[in-house]
Amino acid sequence: MNVLVLSAGGPAAVGVIKSLRDMNFDGKIVAIDCDELAVGFQLADVYYVVPRADDNDFNSKLWDILLKEMIDLILPTGPEILSISNSVLEFGTIDVKLFMSDYDTIKLCNDKWEFYNKCKDKFPLPNTFRGSKLFKKPINGSGSRGCEIIEFNSDEIISEYLPGQEYTIDVLCDMESNPLVVIPRKRLQTKAGISSKGEIIRDKTIEKACFDMCKFLKLKGPVCLQMKEDKDGKPKFVEVNPRFGGGTYFTTLAGVNFCKLIIDMLNGKELNIPKPKPITVLRYFEEIVI
Repeated sequence: MNVLVLSAGGPAAVGVIKSLRDMNFDGKIVAIDCDELAVGFQLADVYYVVPRADDNDFNSKLWDILLKEMIDLILPTGPEILSISNSVLEFGTIDVKLFMSDYDTIKLCNDKWEFYNKCKDKFPLPNTFRGSKLFKKPINGSGSRGCEIIEFNSDEIISEYLPGQEYTIDVLCDMESNPLVVIPRKRLQTKAGISSKGEIIRDKTIEKACFDMCKFLKLKGPVCLQMKEDKDGKPKFVEVNPRFGGGTYFTTLAGVNFCKLIIDMLNGKELNIPKPKPITVLRYFEEIVI
């Protein structure tokens, strides 16, 4: 099996490549990115510099790579999944599998306002407003002193501030939108939005909420969900990303290798999903000389 990894410069792609290596993957790992210095290029077997996903030439370049490298599987590791999932009918003439959600689901999750309106009445989400005017005034005051109108553009949203613990939850669903495993972890430290320290935990409330969310949105493949506790300590959904997350490798280190499970499913093998080990993971930079 030959696997295509997207956005090879991102931490999700690096985590997927490392997960494939850990399972002694005997196929070919092909990586693509628009950056010729993408670090994942140095970890893959073959790599290609491609246009950005919103470029008109992206699909034709991708098609050439799929044919040349005889790709069997595309894993969702970057924002290109929106364009790729929209072109799924074009792949009908070749035997390549997209282990990811459908276009409409990915589009919904990418649109934070549409996602909020779809889920707000069924799941715990922070109160969110779009293009609103808010009126601020002091608790005690008179003569309109301290009063102010705060206005937000129509392309901006504002959400309730959640001061508590933040969680990333890795979920793997099958292609019938059945969640197979839900693994939460505490985000103990982040750098540039990516977990640099994390602790794998078990939390039945979080696991049940994420299971239900994946079923409700009909998600497929790997999913990365973000939750954060409000002032009362109740976790609320912040984001749902229908792809591998930047901390994917934390879950692999805990003993649950999503890449292995995906390939076992595609090969028709009986799934053996181990229980995740309760571990704490610390990340650091590593240099590659080219």
